[in-house]
Amino acid sequence: MDDVEVPVFYDDESDFVGHEYLQDTEYEYEYEDVERETLSELYHYCLEPTIYDTMSYILPLFISTIIFRLSVHSQYVSHKAFHLLSMLTGIYNVYYYVGECLYVLLILCTISYITLHIPKKYYKNIYVFLPSLLIIAYCEFSMSSVVWHKVRSVIMTMAMKTISIAIDKIDAHNLPNIYSYMGYTFCGVTCLFGPWLSFKDYISVRYTNNQDKWWIFYTIQYWILSFLFLTISNCWIQWMITDTSWKWLLAYRDALSFRMSHYFISYIASTLLLLGGFPFASSTIVKPLKIEFPRSLVHVVVCWNIPMHFWLKTYIFRPSIKYLGKFGAVTMTYLTSALLHGLNFQLAAVLLSLGFYTYVEFQLRLLLATIFDACIASKQCTKNKCTHTYKSQNSWWVLLTNIMFSGLSIFHLAYLGLMFDTSELQETGYSYVHTIEKWSQLGFASHWVVFATYCVYFLIR
Repeated sequence: MDDVEVPVFYDDESDFVGHEYLQDTEYEYEYEDVERETLSELYHYCLEPTIYDTMSYILPLFISTIIFRLSVHSQYVSHKAFHLLSMLTGIYNVYYYVGECLYVLLILCTISYITLHIPKKYYKNIYVFLPSLLIIAYCEFSMSSVVWHKVRSVIMTMAMKTISIAIDKIDAHNLPNIYSYMGYTFCGVTCLFGPWLSFKDYISVRYTNNQDKWWIFYTIQYWILSFLFLTISNCWIQWMITDTSWKWLLAYRDALSFRMSHYFISYIASTLLLLGGFPFASSTIVKPLKIEFPRSLVHVVVCWNIPMHFWLKTYIFRPSIKYLGKFGAVTMTYLTSALLHGLNFQLAAVLLSLGFYTYVEFQLRLLLATIFDACIASKQCTKNKCTHTYKSQNSWWVLLTNIMFSGLSIFHLAYLGLMFDTSELQETGYSYVHTIEKWSQLGFASHWVVFATYCVYFLIR
């Protein structure tokens, strides 16, 4: 592929299902005579209510998705009616789950559609982003912290849709009509949990049937996995790693809990995509194994949210690298991701830190791979096409080096993911004070390690 030689480094974060437990700010717990729950108690007081309440909560979303699927290939539903039905189911889902932002989404879509018809000489590329950024800024300052934290991922998904369709159509003369535009932006399958899908993918689901006969089994598999991740996040992790554990183990627990909740949301979104009639190829949103056992942080940020990875690479990274260079494009990509999530210090700090982490790691490992002619770069060589002399299969030190970098990535993930704990601040968003306190408790260890890594790279380059 043409983009293999230009890797992309960024990450995305969404608002996920929360968890509640008591947590001291110093990671020091003094509980006496506290016994771990029995498996029976864990089932009755956590597993059972978690599964039952979540299934009851998302049931209307599944029903609306089935309605969408029935209209996809129905010969009795015209194309205009299909788009109208897609829009109405999306508006219903938004009103039912996050009604606080319905009027904002309607305003964003209306303004964005109007801007599509502005003559090109008055409509530069940068103006494509203005409606979305202005709406996000408005929400940031006008909504309460609780409401904004609840709805920002929905608005972010809508912003990504309007920006992508504007860029794709800016040089085209076949602008979408109002029905297809609103049907795409308010698509009932993707309006809440995402993911971002291109306008072309949305239109194609109506005209082509890319699902095989096993789609129902894949749907059930995704659904089961989503609830497995939910129970791990809400119940099993806190049961296995108690509050009296070592502070770094607690940091890993909190970060793992956050990642599992992300997997839950991602697999629910994948379930909805398949149930809604979208092809299996577009249903892969996250790859948990490559995140939990990473070769590098580059793999983590790519596999964290694959559709958003593609969006950022297509609409931000590639256009930016022509004018800003590789490091500038990386910074611009992470900055855009942070802005789409709102003006939040913690998200910006984590995303920009991750951007610097991945850039330093990529450059160092590429340099070492060149010097030693070994397969130790951040991105693994394609099977049967690796030209390095030393590989994991024929050299123990190459295998050990890759394992060491994998362990370092897990260490960084625990440090960065600790920010998204389950304290009371999760309802309102995390402040800069919370961020600094969390990192200071661990001595800013991860940042110091990356700084040392950069020094090594600087000295040997």
